[in-house]
Amino acid sequence: MHSTRTKFLKKAQTWINSSLFNTNRAGEYFEYLLEGVDPMWSALECKARVLEVKQETADTKTWVLQPNAEWKGFTAGQHIHITLSVNGVMSTRTFTISSSPYQWKNDGTITITVKKVPNGKVTGWMHDNLRTNAVIGISQAAGDFTLDKGVDSAVGYIAAGSGITPIMSQLRWLSAHNMPVPATVLYFANTSQDFIFGSEIRAITQSNRRLDSHLIASYDESDSKHKLPQSPICAEHIAALLKNKPEIIYLCGPHPFREIAKSLLQDAGFDLKCVREEAFGLPPVKVEAGAPVTVRFTDSATETTTDQPGTLLDMAEEAGLKPTSGCRMGICYTCKCTKKSGQVRNVVTGELSGNDEEEIRICVSAPVSNVDIEI
Repeated sequence: MHSTRTKFLKKAQTWINSSLFNTNRAGEYFEYLLEGVDPMWSALECKARVLEVKQETADTKTWVLQPNAEWKGFTAGQHIHITLSVNGVMSTRTFTISSSPYQWKNDGTITITVKKVPNGKVTGWMHDNLRTNAVIGISQAAGDFTLDKGVDSAVGYIAAGSGITPIMSQLRWLSAHNMPVPATVLYFANTSQDFIFGSEIRAITQSNRRLDSHLIASYDESDSKHKLPQSPICAEHIAALLKNKPEIIYLCGPHPFREIAKSLLQDAGFDLKCVREEAFGLPPVKVEAGAPVTVRFTDSATETTTDQPGTLLDMAEEAGLKPTSGCRMGICYTCKCTKKSGQVRNVVTGELSGNDEEEIRICVSAPVSNVDIEI
């Protein structure tokens, strides 16, 4: 009885909103009016204006953002979700904040630093189109890739590529507070031209004896005709990192890189319980041999069958559907949907679900049996 009444009230509310405001949510009507007065005004979300765009490397840019009064600040190392219209489609992605909380408190601005992903719909659009004075939606900051309050012991950092961004936020915070603890940084990039914030890291190192940084290029460009591969992260690098005996190590970069780094740390006797990770990209989806699986997208009356299932998000998009999604890494929960039946595997943790109805994140869920899902 209660369920029937709830469904009736929901339908009535939808009808009233649609009839009076020409939208399923009355808030969206007033949101449209507010945006007409000032794009930064919002009744539903935090917004930020782009004040400046900086070129960091050939494929990486920094956007200086000024959030509106609804935004509540952040801790060094946290991330935000940004929402913007990409070719007429509202898209959400997750990026870590690269600036220090000191900057936010000082002038009310923050920065995100984004590498252009090959064939990336959103990052490519941002690099080509997101300019000064644009207004975007942003979430409140979240994430636990942060320094402990009252940190009083040495810390270590291992980063690869754009994985330096949350670490840079912490380094800038430490520098603004005169390096209260010793820190060692291992930062890996393809070439010497690909070190994001490379000059700033070197400058902080020169002015603070408590910071020891190692910027390691994977290729030697001394030969102008050929790029000569150098050693990837190895035991020697780990030995340099552990020299200051850090109690916590912050690790950020692609999944294969993080796995190698953790293996080397473990070999060196470091307790992996003291490693904090931030994922940049998903691990490869392992295709299980066996009978084909069928995924039924019940709300769309669509189904697809394959013997090489990827994530449910990938499968939905390949079937021509456009489910709401954000980070595509299992962080933001934007893609959460109801699985009605069937079993899925979390591609990050390897955890298997039950067969009954439950909420799942389709960006990190791959079917291992026939699945019915509300999309």
